Amino acid sequence: MNIVSEREGFVVHDLKADDVDARSGEEGEYILGTEQQEVERLRFQHKVWVEQAYALWRRAGIGADDRVLDLGCGPGFTSMELANIVGPGGRVIARDKSERFLVFLKENCERQSCAQIELSLGSVEDIELPAGSLDAAYARWLLSWVEDAGAVVERVAQCLRPGGVLVLQEYLDWGAMRLAPRHGFFDRAVAACLQSFKDGGATIDIGERVPEFAAGCDLEVEYFAPVARAGGPGSMEWRWVEQFLLEYLPKLAERGLIGCDEVEEFGGKLAECAQGGAAQCCAPVLVDVVLRKLLPCGSQPQSPSRSARSPELT
Repeated sequence: MNIVSEREGFVVHDLKADDVDARSGEEGEYILGTEQQEVERLRFQHKVWVEQAYALWRRAGIGADDRVLDLGCGPGFTSMELANIVGPGGRVIARDKSERFLVFLKENCERQSCAQIELSLGSVEDIELPAGSLDAAYARWLLSWVEDAGAVVERVAQCLRPGGVLVLQEYLDWGAMRLAPRHGFFDRAVAACLQSFKDGGATIDIGERVPEFAAGCDLEVEYFAPVARAGGPGSMEWRWVEQFLLEYLPKLAERGLIGCDEVEEFGGKLAECAQGGAAQCCAPVLVDVVLRKLLPCGSQPQSPSRSARSPELT
């Protein structure tokens, strides 16, 4: 399997993880890097949210033989799920800017004999596909981190066939993350994270702007539903939030956004809350979105058969 790089204009043949480790400067491109520890955190994150993703894909009508773009695919856990849905007659384009993540996905595809995934190396802002060539596109927690989210939505919309869908899971209220009952040490950690996102140019609660983006590029808001989840000690929600904060807070201490002593004490204080048994952890509020590409006036919905879709991807 090859990795197609639009950014550099070449195909990387037989790229190995060691090759990427030797030359990669990716650590600055992701807030938690792209090392194996982050891959494992993302693996667990995928387990936390995979059921929610499947429900949204079903609602959007993604199915067998579809051609789907997985934007910002990371290590490709959702790409593999989408490949299972579209089957051998479909196609999943896994797009990410991290060579290390794509190498991980490449090796996973080879182990599982998954031939319907195409690896695409480059930023989501620069992706170029034929107009009308996709049945669906999917992104989770992507638009918060791009400089011009509206332009990305517009570019993807151009690649969708009439009646195709852009499916999004984005943050709506990241600051809603808290412990119940409230604890000052946890609130200060959340505040430091929010400040770091702002300092880095992120628009973390980008979900509230999605309807605005859709209106400008012939996409209809078919579904827009907030998702609030919470759980007690040991739950998927608790562990998801805990893993993120324990990895991210030391980076914030290096930047002076939170005290080193607070970071050192954070894990112990959170463990004390867990031992009490009464605490609940509220995860950031997300929004599930289905945007449908409008049909030309007077036209009928296209047949779901591949022969009715055009043009073919090459």
